[in-house]
Amino acid sequence: MSIDPQHLAHLKTLYPDAEVMPEGGIDHIYFPVLPIETNGTVLKMKALLRLGEHQGYPTRLFVERQIANKGQNWNCFQLLGNAWWAPSWNYVTLDLPLCAILANHLTVFR
Repeated sequence: MSIDPQHLAHLKTLYPDAEVMPEGGIDHIYFPVLPIETNGTVLKMKALLRLGEHQGYPTRLFVERQIANKGQNWNCFQLLGNAWWAPSWNYVTLDLPLCAILANHLTVFR
């Protein structure tokens, strides 16, 4: 599935440094710095939004490290040559705009 150019343009108005990185026929969006609201503060970390199936999840958000007391069943995965962490957070589907996909994934950390 290709990324809708309008959805990508909208996402880049919010995250200008975001870039598309394909791997294995799946597009990923890399965020060098993604602000993540959690535990009454904002963490800034690298993140990777996978826009395709991964181990039974239709989309997935990976972050550079685990976030304490948020999410369940954290696991580490190798993607695009780096180690990434993700909790179990499912059912965020590809039929949503990119910003909505990202927002849905971020709710696990609030």
